Amino acid sequence: MSGQRYRPLIAIVAYHLGEDRVARWPEGGYGVPKLYLDALRRAGARTAILSPGEEGTPEEILEPFDGLLLVGGGDIDPTRYGGGSNEHLYGIEPDRDEFEIELLRAADRIAMPTLCICRGMQVMNVSFGGTLHQHLPDLPDLIQHGVPVEGTLTIHEVDPAPRSRLAAVTKAGTLAAASHHHQGIDRLGEGLEATGRTEDGLIEAIERIVPDQQDPRATWMVGVQWHPEETAEHDPAQQSLFTAITLLARLYGLRAKGGEREGRSRAFKIETYDPDWPSRFEIEANRIGAALGDQIVRVEHVGSTAVPGLGAKPVVDIQASVRSMSPRSAYVEPLVQLGYRWALDPWTDEHEFFSRDDDGQRAFHIHVCGENSDWERRHLAFRDWLRTHPEDSTAYERLKRDLADRHPRDPYTYTDEKSEFIRAIEARAAVTA
Repeated sequence: MSGQRYRPLIAIVAYHLGEDRVARWPEGGYGVPKLYLDALRRAGARTAILSPGEEGTPEEILEPFDGLLLVGGGDIDPTRYGGGSNEHLYGIEPDRDEFEIELLRAADRIAMPTLCICRGMQVMNVSFGGTLHQHLPDLPDLIQHGVPVEGTLTIHEVDPAPRSRLAAVTKAGTLAAASHHHQGIDRLGEGLEATGRTEDGLIEAIERIVPDQQDPRATWMVGVQWHPEETAEHDPAQQSLFTAITLLARLYGLRAKGGEREGRSRAFKIETYDPDWPSRFEIEANRIGAALGDQIVRVEHVGSTAVPGLGAKPVVDIQASVRSMSPRSAYVEPLVQLGYRWALDPWTDEHEFFSRDDDGQRAFHIHVCGENSDWERRHLAFRDWLRTHPEDSTAYERLKRDLADRHPRDPYTYTDEKSEFIRAIEARAAVTA
C-alpha cells in the first residue's frame, strides 16, 4: 500500500440495455445509472460493473470485491415469490433475478457488506423467502410512492427504527426519501427486520438480523426502498448510506485473507506503558471540551492507555459523551476543525469515531457517544475493571502482544480477536456494578 489509504472495490450488478437503448449496439448491452457510481466515488470507493452470465460460483465471482451494491430496475419475476402475472409488471429480467439472488446469498455467507436499493431491496426480501405487493396503487390508504414507468418522483418521509443500522448510518432522525416504486414488501423474508417505514406503515427499509450487535464478523446488509443516489449529492443523510458501505468495504478489504498473516493496513505494535499518556489526554480533552461547548457532558480517558502500567498501541482513546447523537453535524464539524478525520459508525446509533495523526502517526481516537448510552457504560466499565484488577490487566496485555505478533498489518482482525476477552470482562463488571 506504500502508506496510501486503501480504496475498496465495490461490485454493482447492471441492468440489461435493450437493442434500442444505445445507437449502434444492435445486440443490446448492460449499464448502471451514473448517480450510483457518483455517490460511491464521493465516498472514496472504486466501482466495477457485473452483469448476468458471469461464470463460476457466486463466491468466486465476489472474490475480487470488498462490497456489493444492488440497484434499481424493473420488477422481479413474480413466480419467484408465488405471485401471479398482472398488467402492471414491467422490465422483468429473469437472468438478473437469478444472478442477484445468488450473489446476495453468497454475500450473506461470507459477511460481505451489502447495500440494496429499490428493486435491490425487493430482491433482498425475495432472496430470503419474502413476498411483494405487486402494485401499490391498488392498496387502500397508501401515500404516493411514485410510479417508475410514468416517470413520477415523490419525496416522502421515512422514519428509521431506533437502534437500527439505518439509524446508525444516517443519525438524522426522519429522512426525506426520493421515491418512485410501484411495488413494495408484503411478507418479510426470514432473518430480516423492518427498520424504516413511511407514515402509511409501508416498509421502506430492511436489514439482516444480527443476533449479536457486537460480533465484528456479523453481516451488514441493508436495503432501502427509495433512491438515495438521487439526492445524495446535497443530502448528507442519503450520502451516508454510500459512505457506510464504502467504509465497511474498506475494512473488509484490509483484513488478511485466508491463510495469510498480513493485511493491507499500516504496521502497528504494542508499546510499554508511557506515563505521558494521561497528560496527553488532559491536553486534548481540554481542546475537545472547548470545541464542543455545551453539547459535551463528560470527557473520559478510555482504552488501554487509560490503565496505568498496561502496554498498548500508542494511541490515546478519548470518550466524549454528548447530549444527543443527532444531528451529527453538531459534533462532526467542530472536531474536523480540530484536525480530526471522521468515520461514521454503521452499526450503532450511540457512537461515532474520529482519529488524528501527529507527525504521520496515529495519535488520538475520539469516541463520541450519547450520554447514559450502553456504549458509554460498557467502555467505562471495562476501563475501570482493568484499573482495579491487575491480573486481568496483565492477561489483556499478554493477549494483545500475541495477537499483534500473529496479525501484523491487520489491526481489524487483531481487534476482532480481542472481543471475546473484552466482553467477558464487561459481563463480570456488569454483575458487580
